[in-house]
This record gives sequence, structure tokens and C-alpha cells, in this order.
Amino acid sequence: MTAAGRLRVNLMTRSLLLVLLLSGALVRAQNTAPAAGASSLSGIVVSEPGDQPLKKVLVQVVAEDQKQGGNYTALTDSDGRFHIESVVPGRYRAYAERTGFVGVNERGMRSETNVIAVQSSRPVDDIFFRMLPTAVVSGRITDEDGDPISGVRVLALRKIPGKTKRENMATETTNDLGEYRLAGLFPGQYWIAAIPAPDFRDYEKQTDKIPPAEDHADDHPARDSNDTRYLTTYYPGTYDAAQASAVALKAGDQMPVNLTLLPARTYRVRGIVTGLAPGQRPSVELVSRLGDSIHAAEVDPDGRFEVRGIGPGSYLLRVADGNNQQALTARQEISVVASDVEGLRLAPQPSFKLSGHLRVDGRPSTDLTQFVANLRPAELPDDPGLLMSQEFFGANAPVDRFGNFEWKDVNPGNYVVRLYGGDTLNDFFLESIKLAGRDVETGFAASGPLTLDAVVSANGGTIDGAVLDMQKMDMQKNDGGHFPVSNATVVAVPEEKFRKLPDRFESAQTDQHGRFAIRGLAPGRYTLFAWQDVEDNVYRDPDFLKSQEANGEAVKIEEGSHQTVELKLSPVGEEWR
Repeated sequence: MTAAGRLRVNLMTRSLLLVLLLSGALVRAQNTAPAAGASSLSGIVVSEPGDQPLKKVLVQVVAEDQKQGGNYTALTDSDGRFHIESVVPGRYRAYAERTGFVGVNERGMRSETNVIAVQSSRPVDDIFFRMLPTAVVSGRITDEDGDPISGVRVLALRKIPGKTKRENMATETTNDLGEYRLAGLFPGQYWIAAIPAPDFRDYEKQTDKIPPAEDHADDHPARDSNDTRYLTTYYPGTYDAAQASAVALKAGDQMPVNLTLLPARTYRVRGIVTGLAPGQRPSVELVSRLGDSIHAAEVDPDGRFEVRGIGPGSYLLRVADGNNQQALTARQEISVVASDVEGLRLAPQPSFKLSGHLRVDGRPSTDLTQFVANLRPAELPDDPGLLMSQEFFGANAPVDRFGNFEWKDVNPGNYVVRLYGGDTLNDFFLESIKLAGRDVETGFAASGPLTLDAVVSANGGTIDGAVLDMQKMDMQKNDGGHFPVSNATVVAVPEEKFRKLPDRFESAQTDQHGRFAIRGLAPGRYTLFAWQDVEDNVYRDPDFLKSQEANGEAVKIEEGSHQTVELKLSPVGEEWR
């Protein structure tokens, strides 16, 4: 999987390319006459624990190379068996899907994909899928009087491996009876959070201007009741995420979790936005650092603003667009403790355009329109919060046939450019990004219009080989046993200076023979690792890589080089699983 050849999203479990392929697998299933050298696939799907045959499982088989292979589907019968004929030779990713179940491996860890190598006229008849019943959390959200509250977002949060932070695994909104149901949860510990719908009192147009700061005393009796709100509440009934209790779920559990939301004292955040052009009316947004709440307010003609209904906590205050005019940017971190926050002053800067030009080194006839340039902040938060912002993914700019691309409404800051392309670009890599002749591949500062020059090479390096279980080989070394590791994740980790660039990490998955191949590697030094039971993108965590230093295999990649290696399986600590 290459930087130019895959469009990946960090917090997803599959590449965008494979998701698109899966969405078309049913309509493009092969029903044509057998091709020369075609083979067959067959196997069984069982439910764990107990190895009980599982029927009505949709098995989807998707070619990694869509130019050569096809897409196939089958349903398991009452014995849990499936069979697919006329499979073109190649490497495939096989998925088993059934509502209420999730794929696992022989160690009981989540594993939704099998990589299968199909050889000419050689049937593969030993495919084995294990599936585990998922758990469900359901219940009611009520107010202090026991009445149902509709429109509440209920989240199931799980601890991020190796971290104390949590990520959202399932979301549902309560109906008119206050009911919700969170399904498809993998066994483990979850924290349940209830996020109330926006309170429209916070968005009512004020009849009078925002009063001066000296009039914002806490001795207004009418304001005390008006400034109570329902706040994000964590099970069993706390506003503090650190004080929440986890719910332990086993396979197939149906866990009832009810929550009561109680009115809590809230506060106001006031200030002024300076430097606005006549008629320019932006708004301000207040986003909690945990990502579990967001508030907004319009800015008055004189630049003053008031954001209401704010609970205690840490927030990011930012200026948002207004009136479809030129975008503005300003942000400030604030803390709300036990009183209103007064006197804030935001001086936004106007946005601007960044443009660029792309050329391909060594292949001038390449269709440049298959590339997309991505611009994202150079420094992303370790914890993007429960409400992930768009800037986490960056902004995409299509490349035209002349190689030109442009991003509009760019805010001042530090940025990194990435390049993506179609599935025909397996050997391409981003060779350089330059600004006024200076290499800015690892990032650059932008405070106004700039023009970038990007060069892509069609001559990336390749590493292939096999992953072996050395522990098993050592235990049975006298009998000459060979122990390939299937469905292991092989990652080429770049040298330190490139580790904040997601596209410099390249990965592949081993097939049933333990074989893998990584193409389109940029020249440089890498460390190769092979892991099982690691979640997507955990290997980009610096702390995880530090724990794995002794297990890697160092390699140096030259442009167009091809190396074959044999890797040992690296152990992974329980805290990272």
C-alpha cells in the first residue's frame, strides 16, 4: 500500500480504496465463464466459543489489484460452509460479515480480514473464519422528573490501546421515549456518555446589546435559573469523565444502562472580535477539549459576543466564517472554573489561497488528474476528541491535467502536504515538496499566499518477503518445521524525522503463506516490524515504537530497489492490544 496509491484515513479500520471496492463487490461479482488458470475458494465460518457453524454469513472476496483480479461473494449454508468458483489468480482480501457478529482470530482478538493468495489452477479449500457475537448496551435517558429526553447522543467509549484517553466506538440518538441502543460492540470495557441536544436558549437573539463587563455580576436572581443546563453526563451520573465507571461487556451481552440528566450551573464566555470589515458578521465557537460539547454564538455588529450555557472545563475558542466572505481565523484556549469568563479579545487574520504545481519524474505521460493533494496541520492533537474536526483529515485539492492544484480559505499556521492517487500508482511516491527552492516535505509555515512545487517519482522501492514464527521454529527446530504467520501486519517505519508524516509509514498484510509485499517506498532508512493483534495506526504512536525498538529489522531503500527479507513476529504488550 503506497503513499500515492492509497487514500487512507487515520482513525478508520480499512483504507478508503478497500471500502470503495467492497461497496461495489456485490454488483461486480464474477459470474462469467472460468478464465484460464482460474481456481476456487471454499471454507467454513464458525461462531465462537464452541466452533458452531454459522449460516447466512456474507463472505466477500476483493482483489487487491483490480486490474487483474475480480470481486466475489457467497453466503454460508446451514453447515457454515461457502464455495466460490472461477477465481482469477492473485492476492485477495476476504471479509465475513453478519449482523451481530464480528470476526476474530484464533487468539480471540478482533480480526476482520483474511489475506489469501490464489495460484493458478490450485484450489484454496481451507479458509477458516471465526466470528464472535457482539454486545449491546441499551437503556433510557430521563430528566430529574423521570420524563424521557429525546435527541440525546449516547456514546460508547473505549480506552485507546496504550493510552488513558478514550475513543468513540458507537453512537446513537435517543427517540421520543428517551430510548437508545448501541449495538455491535466488541467485548471489553466501555464508558457510556450522554451528550444533550443544544439548548435553544443559548441561541436566542438578545433584545438588548451584551451589557458591559461591570454589569455581569452574579447578583442577578433571574439569571441563576436561566443559566442551568443539562451537561454531558457519564455513567453512572457524573460530569467528569475521569470519575466515570466502565461497563464490562462479554460476547453476546445485552447490558441495560439508564442515565438521569440533572440541571447544572453553567457560565458565560464574553469578549470582542476586533478588525472586522463593515458588514462582516462571523460567529464564535467554543469546543471542549474532550470534544464532548460545542457551543456557538453570533458576533454583534460592534464585534462583541457572548457564549452561554458553558459547563466547567477546558475549551478552544475560535472564530468561524460569516456571511460567505473571506474566512477568518483566530483561536484561544480558555478554562471555565466556577465563574463567567470576561474580557476575551480575538484578533482574527484573513484566510488566503495556497497553490501548487505537480509533475511526475520519469513518466511525463501520466494522467495527473488521478492525484489529489492534501493539506493538513503539521501538528495534530494527540487526542482529537470525540467530535473530530475536519482539520484532522485536512483539505483535499484535485490536480488538473496540467498539474495545477489549489486550496482556498487557508488559515495561517504550519502545514504538511500529502499526495494521494488511484490504484494504478503502486510504485509512485512523493519525491519532493519545495517552496521557493527549499525542501518543505516535513512541513512549512504559511501566513499568506504561496506556491508549492511537488514532484512525484514512478520508481519507488519494493520490499517483499515472509513472516515466520521464530518461537515455534525454535521449539521444533529438529524436525525442520516451517511456521509462516498469516494475517500479520508488516510495517515499514521511517526514520525519526519523518514519523509525523503518516504517508511515510507503509504497511502490508501477510497471506496464508506468510508472504507480503510493500511497494512505492520513498528512498531512505526504515525499520521493518511484523505484528499481530495491533490496531490500525497504533504503530504510529511514539511510545509504542519505543517499546518495540529491539524487534525491528533495519533496511535502506534506494530509488527503484527491490529487497527480500525474512521477518520474525514481534511480541506486543497486552496494554497495546
